Amino acid sequence: MGFFQFGKRIKHRQFDYHPRFYDPDKEELENRVKKYDRSATEFEISKERIRGGLRRKYRVNNEYSKSIRNKSNKILLFTIAILLLITFFFISEYLPRIIASFEQ
Repeated sequence: MGFFQFGKRIKHRQFDYHPRFYDPDKEELENRVKKYDRSATEFEISKERIRGGLRRKYRVNNEYSKSIRNKSNKILLFTIAILLLITFFFISEYLPRIIASFEQ
């Protein structure tokens, strides 16, 4: 029924904010100064520490991620091998019985 529309189609809202200037070096400097500022409350300091930790979390060491990926692949390969062995056992053990029961 999408061919027959009466009235105007509703448009989604759009985000149209365009920042004029962004200086990441200046923001990093301000954050470092804010971290050592004595006038800041303990709550603000801990909030900045958590925010900085979350930013650093996504900069993962490539060797570490590669070792984790290799470990995951080895576990997956081991699981597939065990499942294939179990399947082979059941087929070799029970398939002749199943075929014999259908022949009667």
